[in-house]
Amino acid sequence: MSQRVKYNGKTYDRRHLAATAMAKDMLEDKDEIKRRFAATTLMQLGQAEALVHVTDYLAALKDEDRGVRYWAIVYLSGAKNFSGPSPVAEHTEELVPMLQDEDPGIRYWTIEALGAQGFASIPQLNDLLNMIEDTDPHCRIAAAKAVARIGPDLCEQVAEVLCESLEAEEPFFRISGVEGLGYLQAAGLQYTEQLCAALDDKHAPVRVAAAKALAMLGKDAVAEAAARLAKAQFSDPEKDVREAVGTALKLLDFSEALEDEDVDLRRFAAEMVSKSGLNAADHAEVLETLLLAEEDEAIRGFVAEAFSNMGPKAAEFAETLKMALQDANPDVWPPVIQTLARHVPEAIPEALDTVAEFLASEDPKCRIRAVAAIGAARDAAMKHLDLIVPLMEDEEVQVRLAVIKALINVGQRGVRKGDKALAKAVKEDPDSQVRRESLNILRHFFLAGKFGLDDL
Repeated sequence: MSQRVKYNGKTYDRRHLAATAMAKDMLEDKDEIKRRFAATTLMQLGQAEALVHVTDYLAALKDEDRGVRYWAIVYLSGAKNFSGPSPVAEHTEELVPMLQDEDPGIRYWTIEALGAQGFASIPQLNDLLNMIEDTDPHCRIAAAKAVARIGPDLCEQVAEVLCESLEAEEPFFRISGVEGLGYLQAAGLQYTEQLCAALDDKHAPVRVAAAKALAMLGKDAVAEAAARLAKAQFSDPEKDVREAVGTALKLLDFSEALEDEDVDLRRFAAEMVSKSGLNAADHAEVLETLLLAEEDEAIRGFVAEAFSNMGPKAAEFAETLKMALQDANPDVWPPVIQTLARHVPEAIPEALDTVAEFLASEDPKCRIRAVAAIGAARDAAMKHLDLIVPLMEDEEVQVRLAVIKALINVGQRGVRKGDKALAKAVKEDPDSQVRRESLNILRHFFLAGKFGLDDL
């Protein structure tokens, strides 16, 4: 199909060329809506002819309609010439008047456009520096980023101004001050203490910005703020804050963090080593010490999980792992049994005997985790199933559910060992989840018919 199109007395070989010519003509139309459409259309059609369109958009910056001016500066902020420098680089002086536009969006994209030109915008540094105190917080952040890129020698001056914003009553200005500091590299590092204080701001977006700023400033800033960040990781009520804090803390040296005097920081490091795919074997000796001597129960739980992900090196710590089965925190037991089953199978019979003692505990959590620990041994748990199957009659729902999961972990032989108790639960258990999961496991192993449960 031919692409040839006629427009305004000329024939174009491609439709987009005709559309481009039409959009350029519409930029001078009396109707402001048409001019807006022309500006957005030209953005979509004209990237391949950026050098030509820059002139058109520079003219559009003087349009009386703010919508036209907005789309013109948005285009100029991202205009690229893939065979050389940005086509805007030679026109930075012409952008300066837009820094005073009544529309904050236009001012913002003007700052972005100047910042994108790098050293070509050095003559406009003072203009950008003035924008650090713009009435719009987004403009302040963009100005800080632009100055840091173009004139790093001015970063300390920018930091002083931004730091004043941290005391502003309006949270948006506190956010702009905090976030802006994150772009200032060494100059921003001097204000780590203020950024730490912002982690306690009553507005969650300020706390998020503080955590992100510390991460942008790098390892040194995060290390200095580590204790405060770790506290926020475990105590802040907002998920967004915790996620931003966690991202920052990932920059830490975990070997050092595991031995830090701050319990929150040790807890975070232990959790990361246990769950994030970090090589737990690199921290094996420190983890051994924590497993036996750490006072915080949660940390010992994370450490035990880290051993279960450690690989063959965990076998070197068999005696330590067996001692950990007496831990007062029952969350330690299942991952320790799992580790022994994988790497020290000869230790499993004695280890299961140790854990089995807790099946009669008055504490429901101990019974739950003891059952889970036995299930974690998988095939090696067969000899101990006679001890956990009767717990399908336990008064605690979570204990009964733990038994079901343990039987599944052991496999078909384990389920056959407990099939009568499961069938009874399907018919009589007062909890719907226990009934449902018991039936599902019997069906999965083709045992439902044995007890006349096929039609349920």
